[in-house]
Amino acid sequence: MVKLFLAEDEIIMRNGIKKIDWISSDIELVGEASDGELAYPMILELKPDILLTDIKMPFMDGLELIQRVKQELPDLQVIILSGFDEFTYAQRAVSLGVTEYLLKPVTPGRLLECVRGVKQKIQDRRQRELLSDSETPVSHERRELQKQKLFRHLVMNTKSSAECLDMAKQVQVNLTARYFAVILLMIRIRGEAAGDFSEARNTLQDRLNSLLEEQKGWTLFDRGENGFAMLTARNHQDTMETGLALTLERICELFQSTENLEYFISVGPVAGRVSEIRHSYEQAAKAAAYRFLAGPNQVVYAKDLPGTGFPSNDAPIDLNDAVTNSDFRDVMMNFMHTGEREEIAPLVEEMFAAIGEKNLNSTIFMTYILMDLYLAMVRFARENEISCEDIDGQLGNPRDVLKKDFSPAGAARYIEEYLDHILEKRDSKKEGRISLALREAVAYIDASYACEDISLAKAAAIANISPNHFSAVFSQQMGTTFMEYLIGKRMEKAKKLLLTTDMRSSEIAFQVGYKDPHYFSHTFKKNQGMTPMEYRTSGGKREQ
Repeated sequence: MVKLFLAEDEIIMRNGIKKIDWISSDIELVGEASDGELAYPMILELKPDILLTDIKMPFMDGLELIQRVKQELPDLQVIILSGFDEFTYAQRAVSLGVTEYLLKPVTPGRLLECVRGVKQKIQDRRQRELLSDSETPVSHERRELQKQKLFRHLVMNTKSSAECLDMAKQVQVNLTARYFAVILLMIRIRGEAAGDFSEARNTLQDRLNSLLEEQKGWTLFDRGENGFAMLTARNHQDTMETGLALTLERICELFQSTENLEYFISVGPVAGRVSEIRHSYEQAAKAAAYRFLAGPNQVVYAKDLPGTGFPSNDAPIDLNDAVTNSDFRDVMMNFMHTGEREEIAPLVEEMFAAIGEKNLNSTIFMTYILMDLYLAMVRFARENEISCEDIDGQLGNPRDVLKKDFSPAGAARYIEEYLDHILEKRDSKKEGRISLALREAVAYIDASYACEDISLAKAAAIANISPNHFSAVFSQQMGTTFMEYLIGKRMEKAKKLLLTTDMRSSEIAFQVGYKDPHYFSHTFKKNQGMTPMEYRTSGGKREQ
């Protein structure tokens, strides 16, 4: 029922309005007052949906009353009932957000028709709000997918700046600033927590989002197993530097307070326009490869890594020490577990630079180090059930390579190409594992679609990957979003129940996972083109 309040100083007019049969139109007249001063506190207490008021009243006129109550109750719908047909009054009424402006005299029928129209607007708004609240998971899922697409377009330059700006506006990412920087957050969860990667990672992501919301000017992008990327946008160079330093300090504190977490943060250079965000990302990605040599729990700025992208003033690694302590082998093994193909070149370049120019020209040393790295790659391949026969057949073994092209560049090129093949096979197996996990998650959805608490997060936890990554993988491999698939399962069950049982629509709603029968009916009609009752009456024929 919609609540109506009347403010009118003419007693005859007020009594006439009170005699209208409001109840039959599902409208309740909750209060009345003879002037604005009396009406104001009553309206704030009763909180009506509609205010029907005259303009000219003693003590406080209708326009001042409207202005005051609108400040407290912005959704209040206002109908002005006045004997003044002057443009200035109507203009002021429009500026105050008045819904209708009626001139006296007005018939009871015309007034009732007007109030009914405003009532319908209120009900339509409430329905939109209800649907908006109910569809929040769908909207959130699609927005996160769009954010990931936007990030890919920004760092790969596959869309124009104008197109990226349009996409950014839709997902509420600020690209209208003058300066930007990309920061990559590489994380690794160790110990027992690694077995529950999805839950630990989701918790960390929520804490990161909360932290960045407090800082303003930041957007977090989920990169799946690669960790996270952040984009900061500022209008001034000095606030960029200070804001970046402050935020990174707080992120490090967050990471350090998280048990069993290793991290590495690489910061790209500042970009002066949207089209240069790609360069900031590329430099941040290049700096991120340094984590395999420098170790975890560090922040590295790409601008501090001249030349090859790594510190030029570091002391070179002694080859004998590196070999006896298996440093290079450990670096290689760690990289093959978590590194990315685009990081191969900067990693190998730095490793060979660390060997030293004199050692690079030594046949004995080069043969030893090359064989050591080769054996590390073969060991990783065997442990992960990756065949190296086709790689050896294509690239040859290290000794053959050294005979054909004994040079530091030739050796580095061989390691890069071999590593690329290994990581390509690793990623293919990883996709296979994700597909298996996805099948398990789909089986969970098929079995639990009627549960009210089923969610994307729970399905992602079964697959043991982050919700955003799961959402992207689900859409790619299933050809539909998680929520669309879930709704489809619910609709199929609902249709079966409508045709094979005499259950009421509200009962069926609960059976298929909807606690709100009205939202169920709306969703059913949206998906099937008819209401549940129409579907049952037609025996499903209209759908066919």
